[in-house]
Amino acid sequence: MNSSTSSNLLEQRLASLEQRVATLEGNTHVETQSDSRYWLVEALEEGPGIPDGSVIFGGDVTIGNREYKYQWQRPTQFVTDESWEENIKRLTAIAHPTRAEILRRLLCAPASASDLVQERLASSTGTAYHHLNELSSAGWIAKSKSGTFEIRPTRVIPLMTIITATEAH
Repeated sequence: MNSSTSSNLLEQRLASLEQRVATLEGNTHVETQSDSRYWLVEALEEGPGIPDGSVIFGGDVTIGNREYKYQWQRPTQFVTDESWEENIKRLTAIAHPTRAEILRRLLCAPASASDLVQERLASSTGTAYHHLNELSSAGWIAKSKSGTFEIRPTRVIPLMTIITATEAH
């Protein structure tokens, strides 16, 4: 490992630690050298090169005892030229306040329709199933063999990305 790589790794680790401390102390954002340098944009520029650029997101999170690692990248032209119809359907499914709360709950652990009623996230099992079916049809959740619902592993990071992307910047 050369000194430049070692220095970058150290900077990334320090930025991560600063962010964790800020979160523990109640600050939601800490200005770090990585923030001001746009390290992800620089990494994209150094990569294989996409003529019109690209959009990328990803994450590495642990929630409870489950770990999720995911990344996704699309060239600019794909985003501007392809239909958004399916994307909008998926967004519409999570835009409902009850479904958003159900998803937030499912991030913590799988749940059944009756769990959601007991936790007062839905007024009845019929209502719970209505919202669960909408989320399932849109590809956000799946029913496990045990009969509980959970967020599909490939949807955890995209969901968290959508939520963080809607923060005031």
